[in-house]
Amino acid sequence: MRVLSIAVLFSLFASSCSKDDHNFKVNVTVSGKNPGTLFLAKRSLDGTIPVDSAKPDKSGTYVLQGYTPQPEFYIIYQVPRHYINLIIKPGDNFKVLTEEHDFEYNYLVEGSRDSRLIQKLVTMQAKTLKEITEISTEYENSAGKPGFAEIKERIDTTYKQIVEEHKNFSKRLIEENPGSLAGLMALYQQLGRDIPVFDFRTDFRYYEMVDTSLSSLYPGSDAVKDLDKKVNELRNLLRIEKGSVAPEIELPDPDGKIHSLKSLRGKYVLLVFWASWSSKSCSEIARLLPEIKKYDGNDLKMYLVSLDRSRESWQKKVGELGVKGIHVSDLKYWDSPVVEQYRINQLPVMYLLDKEGRIVSRDFSFREIGEIIEGVGE
Repeated sequence: MRVLSIAVLFSLFASSCSKDDHNFKVNVTVSGKNPGTLFLAKRSLDGTIPVDSAKPDKSGTYVLQGYTPQPEFYIIYQVPRHYINLIIKPGDNFKVLTEEHDFEYNYLVEGSRDSRLIQKLVTMQAKTLKEITEISTEYENSAGKPGFAEIKERIDTTYKQIVEEHKNFSKRLIEENPGSLAGLMALYQQLGRDIPVFDFRTDFRYYEMVDTSLSSLYPGSDAVKDLDKKVNELRNLLRIEKGSVAPEIELPDPDGKIHSLKSLRGKYVLLVFWASWSSKSCSEIARLLPEIKKYDGNDLKMYLVSLDRSRESWQKKVGELGVKGIHVSDLKYWDSPVVEQYRINQLPVMYLLDKEGRIVSRDFSFREIGEIIEGVGE
């Protein structure tokens, strides 16, 4: 958040804007002894952008207004880092009731369905975090005492139940409100430092669900475009996760004959990405060969993809190493499509595929290959 750094600019910004140039209004009532100034800012991918500020009128109500061409995330606050999240749409005119001493938690939204969803999410998150704190305190107070093993087991079970309940609540919010930006906040929420509620590997369909609905409704939203980019990246990443069918490769051998990875279905495949100019990949392959020879036969084939740019260097190194298998390359170096396809950022990279072409293991060393192959054959 950049709330603190921009707060001093708010009054100048607000005074320079015409109060007539707006298409939404938020009426805020803050109970407490210190009325102060209330600020409104738009949230962006880079931080926050000041929109308006106000003192309470004679009735004690703050009137904040601005212009937005589409639904966007906003925050209101009196003190930096203590803010209420809102979703504001063109034409909105709603109320927020809150308290000075518990500003961002004890509040109520009237007249905005989307912001009301955010309120429900915040309320549920506060409840969940309170429950986690309580069992964490019990854990710390019980450590080292008699019967701690049983207490720990109960606390672990309770923790899983608490997190699962929160996750199920978040899933229902997404499923029941497909067109709301609140789904974005549900996806990105955390229950502590680096403890996300959703995991893209197991919950990817919810990322797709939110992305599909919001991309069609708000294609111009930076937050929605950012989600769409992330979903595409995650989708590509999931294609090379353990258990996934390895993305297809069709490349020429040194004689120009095309070999597809799919043609090796029915056999175990050791898929290796390497290059003649990479001393590390060459030495790793050389150390790998004795292990491979133990299992080389009808049920194990090597498919080696080189990221070379020189045909001569590639063929020379293949001969020096004496590697049997299918050797392919498009001689496009790091511009080869397989680099993006398999998310390659270093060499060598190795995958073991089962007979259906599914990824059994990846990023292992020559020392592990025997154990992995034997494990697959069990």
